Amino acid sequence: MEDQFKVLIVEDDEVNIKLLTFFLDRYCEQVIVVGEARKIHEFIDRFLHLQPDILLLDIDLGESKNTLEIIHELGVLNCEIIITSSYEHYAIKAINEYHVSSYIVKPINGLQLQKAIEEAKQTLRYKRAYYHKTDDDAFVDSIIALPSANTIEFVEIKDILYLEADGKYTVFYLVKGPNKVVSKNIGHYERFLPNRLFFRIHHKYIVNLKKITSIQRSDGNYCLLKNGKSLSIANRRIEKLRKFLHLK
Repeated sequence: MEDQFKVLIVEDDEVNIKLLTFFLDRYCEQVIVVGEARKIHEFIDRFLHLQPDILLLDIDLGESKNTLEIIHELGVLNCEIIITSSYEHYAIKAINEYHVSSYIVKPINGLQLQKAIEEAKQTLRYKRAYYHKTDDDAFVDSIIALPSANTIEFVEIKDILYLEADGKYTVFYLVKGPNKVVSKNIGHYERFLPNRLFFRIHHKYIVNLKKITSIQRSDGNYCLLKNGKSLSIANRRIEKLRKFLHLK
């Protein structure tokens, strides 16, 4: 069976949504549109829920924050991002800082979109081949390599308390020893770490479930770790966490 690639369209103009959907159906094989988002809160919710492979992303949705700022907060680099914008002046920032796959200036034509989608698909195929290889490797399942400027440190996965997103960086909090700051975004490690042990409770946090002592539901949702630290659980993540823990 050929690979399928999930696409989320983030766009506040109904005409452009219909145009993108038409071009994807007509010119782009192996892609399926799994959702649309017209507002920032819809973008965040549907991105976290649907986990798309490709984002077709308009930058300005007419709100106080643009979608690039949201990407910065989410640390979104585990999917391919294709910008579709009416403004050229965002291009350099988007390409240099957010490593977008393609930048298309509106009005969009079918051939531009087809080329951008093909490039994104090829990158995703390389990523899938890499992750398939590491998933079969028992060594990687117990040890993680954390690169810094001058060294590569090996850390046992069982010794990780939680991870915190800090823009393009990720901070590893360990059972013992100093914290480790790594120049990869948290989305990379969300896919890399064993999903039976680690759960993303918030756009900022991934937690080792074995290090949680309790989940508190008074005054908001948060979890308590064995070291006494408390971490917020996002409202949009609590139901998924309950299902994961077989509480529903």
